[in-house]
Amino acid sequence: MVLQTIAQLTWRQLFARRRVIIAIGIAIIPFLMTFLYRLASEDREGDRLDYMLGVNKEILLSVLVPLAAVIFATTAFGGEVEEGTLIYLLAKPVPRWQVVVLKFLVALVVTLLIAYTAVLLPWFALRNAELPWPFVRGFLFGVTVSATVYCALFIWIGLKTRRGLLFGLLYIIFFENLGARNFEGIKSFSARELSLTASEWASGGTIKWAIPGVAMSTVWWVGSFIVIAALGLAIWRLSRYELAEQL
Repeated sequence: MVLQTIAQLTWRQLFARRRVIIAIGIAIIPFLMTFLYRLASEDREGDRLDYMLGVNKEILLSVLVPLAAVIFATTAFGGEVEEGTLIYLLAKPVPRWQVVVLKFLVALVVTLLIAYTAVLLPWFALRNAELPWPFVRGFLFGVTVSATVYCALFIWIGLKTRRGLLFGLLYIIFFENLGARNFEGIKSFSARELSLTASEWASGGTIKWAIPGVAMSTVWWVGSFIVIAALGLAIWRLSRYELAEQL
């Protein structure tokens, strides 16, 4: 019952009016871009495939999914940390790990709803023989991988600092979109790079990237490690927060 109440409060907190508008905007940006593309394109053979590959790689996986994750995952705890009301949540007779995992799952569900909408709407608008179901299935799996990694990281960052949104945005810009693109050693730890490989693997060959990415085994092992480590740090941080408040 307590966990259900926490989940409901978190859901309401995430869907404040301003964030609802942001969520809708993120979800429909690829569709609006596709609408403009349909108006301007001559629709030659292969154009739709190239367009969808570019939008999903450079807009969805590089910008929109991490943006949705940082907004909603840092807010899952961020509001309570900023307002100083986290101690009231800790007073509930619930294990700390359950609180962290529950808030992570709520943030992940919200992020995935946005990401899946952003994948499916453009595909419905353009689908043809060039864009079969395995194509969209690949990107659905890719955004699932990236959203899971991002939400775990940003849950921890939201607990670690009151400026979680700022630090999350800096992480997206400098690590994911600058570092991972230019330094081979960083790619294996990049949620974006993991999601690109996952998309190609799940598409059954309909998605092919010109530049080889990380191995699929890296997606499973490194992705799992990042999620477990980030949630573990968040649980530890929550326990330390409780101890500090008691001293």
